[in-house]
Amino acid sequence: MGAVLVHIDLDGERPHPSSQAALAAGRAVASSWGATLYAAIIVHDPNEGATTDTGRISSGRLSVVETVRAELASGGADKVVAAISDAPVGPLWAAVGGAWQRVLDQLRPRLVLFGSDAPSAAELGARTGARIGARLLTRARAVGLDDVELRDRDGGYVRATDGGAAVVMIGGSRVASPGDDDIDLVVVGAIGAADTRIELGERAPAELAHTRGAIVVLDDEHAADPKVVGHARRLASLLGAPLVGGRAAVRAKAIEPSAVIERGAALAPELCVAIGTPAIDLAGAASLVRIGGQAGKPSDGALAGRADTVLAELIRVLEAR
Repeated sequence: MGAVLVHIDLDGERPHPSSQAALAAGRAVASSWGATLYAAIIVHDPNEGATTDTGRISSGRLSVVETVRAELASGGADKVVAAISDAPVGPLWAAVGGAWQRVLDQLRPRLVLFGSDAPSAAELGARTGARIGARLLTRARAVGLDDVELRDRDGGYVRATDGGAAVVMIGGSRVASPGDDDIDLVVVGAIGAADTRIELGERAPAELAHTRGAIVVLDDEHAADPKVVGHARRLASLLGAPLVGGRAAVRAKAIEPSAVIERGAALAPELCVAIGTPAIDLAGAASLVRIGGQAGKPSDGALAGRADTVLAELIRVLEAR
């Protein structure tokens, strides 16, 4: 029986919840089929690049890998594969496709699972299916106890008796899966893995794009207003949050280039304070507060009026606490 491989997106330094749900489904399938369950992460390490020796991963990255390995082990993985890339990690094939292809080539999996709501699933899932010549199920769940199969909403399914490979997007919540705390770590070198024809220099790093805490976002119009920018920086400092925006905000010297959020980028903070109407996807935000902007995605609160005046009052209230 071929290997079962789960792609793990990282949310900061932890597995994305949707990827954890995929891992739980993968555990059920692998146990039913008698297959080995691999969980694969792609880690940016500009200091080392390609390596096959875990001791040569820089200490900062090694600690991240070890933390993730522990969580994936408790989630039921038999082995963890870490693809070390010198390119910044992002949910695009151009950014991580080379590293991911190395993993596919080494494991030659029978079944590949993605969390359907994980950042990389939309692009990597379909491309993975095309690369390995596999069927694609876009929203599936594990069904059965002894003979587990994966069944899609449209009636498609994957069973142990089926021939050929399959790529499956797993929906639903994480299911607890007891696992062994001590599992093997396989390191795959992937130096030069990004497509150099694609400019990724102004993309936000994965750690920023998947923020767990608060985030303050400037739209292009208010990024050109020094008074608003000053207040926004103060608010971000009070909240312990990064101040981010678009490329226009960099040109206006309101934010650093490393704080650029690409138009339409998916963010998942616990709290987002949106100044104006920034073009961002806040599908994962637990709470959204709009300041001086137009109506848009339903928000948990809005402070109407001039942004500079509203921000000044909000800062005054926060500092008085």
